[in-house]
Amino acid sequence: IRSVAFLVTALTVFANHASAELQLPVVPVSELAGSESGNESKPSSGMPHIPVVSGKVLHDGVPSAKPLAVGQKVTDVESIEDGSSSPGYTTSRNVINAVPGENQLINVSRGHPNRIVTPFAEPKVLKLDKDAIVTVKENVVYFASDRGTPVTLYIREAGQEDMAVSLTLIPQKIPPRELFIKLPDSVYLAGGGFGSKKAEDWETSQPYEKTLTNLLRGIALGEVPQGYAVRKRSSAEAPPLCNQRGLRFDFSEAQVIDGQKFKAIVGVVTNIADQPVEFVETNCASREVAAVAAFPHVYLESGQRSEVYVVQKDGIQRHRGKKRKSLLEGR
Repeated sequence: IRSVAFLVTALTVFANHASAELQLPVVPVSELAGSESGNESKPSSGMPHIPVVSGKVLHDGVPSAKPLAVGQKVTDVESIEDGSSSPGYTTSRNVINAVPGENQLINVSRGHPNRIVTPFAEPKVLKLDKDAIVTVKENVVYFASDRGTPVTLYIREAGQEDMAVSLTLIPQKIPPRELFIKLPDSVYLAGGGFGSKKAEDWETSQPYEKTLTNLLRGIALGEVPQGYAVRKRSSAEAPPLCNQRGLRFDFSEAQVIDGQKFKAIVGVVTNIADQPVEFVETNCASREVAAVAAFPHVYLESGQRSEVYVVQKDGIQRHRGKKRKSLLEGR
């Protein structure tokens, strides 16, 4: 009993001592009731004041997402990276209309190979810059330079010094370029068409009749023989002399397929009669014609069309050196 009484006395003394050191704030009951009822009142100095935020801030004045159009899917929405501000490069065909005797300034890629497709069968390139690299593959010239110094190239047909294309290439920090050199038809014809050695090898690798047969068959199937080149007929070239009653021949948009010893001209024949007409190949015959064929129809119904192929021998008179002008011309 004494020990219990002593313990109670000790706890009482400790509690009185702790209460003397720690003073807890006293909040009147009236203030608590006022805060619960919603009346504004100043908080006591012993408690921090936390402002109340309305839930309207979550939707008032906040911009909403743009609604999707009718039938539009989420995957169709253009992202920021796909905008018009992103850089882009053109991949269109770069055609250089070159004229012999005139220099062309062309921007090319620096530090990357550039491809120059020439109209020459065996191009020869002259350059003086030792740092530039030039490689010739068939009728294509590859150019590369890691310096920004302009480089001038003279490109000509092998064995012909009277005509050359002059290009000044300016290396820039741009993607590699592929250039297609195009010569005027008058220059092309004056140069003899730049016949390919591969075309000559293909023509002489088989008998004469078989060469013509394979040439016509390949053209009808949409194929071009090895070494041959396709171009549009020039207005300076006379069209084939085809004439047959009931048929109309059109070579205004004709294709010309040039070889070494042969030239094939592709036109269109139309039946303008009121009855079927059979196309007769001899109606396109002339002194320079080697073979004639039509495809896919030889018997044409009224209004029906077909392609007509006229193969000429030595269609382009090839020559070396300069051409002399007659004194009688222009008088």
